[in-house]
Amino acid sequence: MNDLVFINSNNLNEEPFTTSKIIAAYGQVNHDTVQRLIRNYKNDIEEFGIIGFQIRKPENSKGGRPEKVYKLNEQQATLLISYMQNTEPVREFKKTLVKQFYLMKKELTKRFISREKAKEKRNTLTDALDRLPQSPHKAMTYKHYTDLVYNIVFGKNTKQLRQQYGISDKETPRDYFSVNDIKKVEKIENEIAVLIEFGNTYSNIKTIMLRKYKS
Repeated sequence: MNDLVFINSNNLNEEPFTTSKIIAAYGQVNHDTVQRLIRNYKNDIEEFGIIGFQIRKPENSKGGRPEKVYKLNEQQATLLISYMQNTEPVREFKKTLVKQFYLMKKELTKRFISREKAKEKRNTLTDALDRLPQSPHKAMTYKHYTDLVYNIVFGKNTKQLRQQYGISDKETPRDYFSVNDIKKVEKIENEIAVLIEFGNTYSNIKTIMLRKYKS
């Protein structure tokens, strides 16, 4: 059993969920039965949050009536399964689902911790700029350096990354980075901070970094 737990996007702040279709398939019951349980125990389930849903076309069908597929977080799904008959498939599915929720949350936690650590390194870069009040660096915004870092790591600037991942202006692209991506960004930012401390101009830093990583 793989891919039982999902997130809506790669944003580390997203809440993991499973679906009524997944519960029906792996619990070996009809989807209608799961939908009916959700409706019958709606008040109980919504003690753990509003029940989300999507309207989907039937799988493997060119026509047919669209169906409602519910999206349940870990607590909601666990409670719902407790209302189902305790058959062998349901018990096995429940154990696997709990493990996958745990693994998903563990991965998101790792990304969160990496992001927080990277913030400290990013502050190092900002501090390096602030310590040079008379430097030409003051004429360059932090955005220039951020775009330089992202260009080296991803081959895209901030605007292009936002478009690629569908990131709103209120969100930060860093919330969408993997642990490995965050480490790469942190490494480049640290190198740039050192170059700033040695008095290099932005133009020089850009030339040095692109020659090192892009040539």
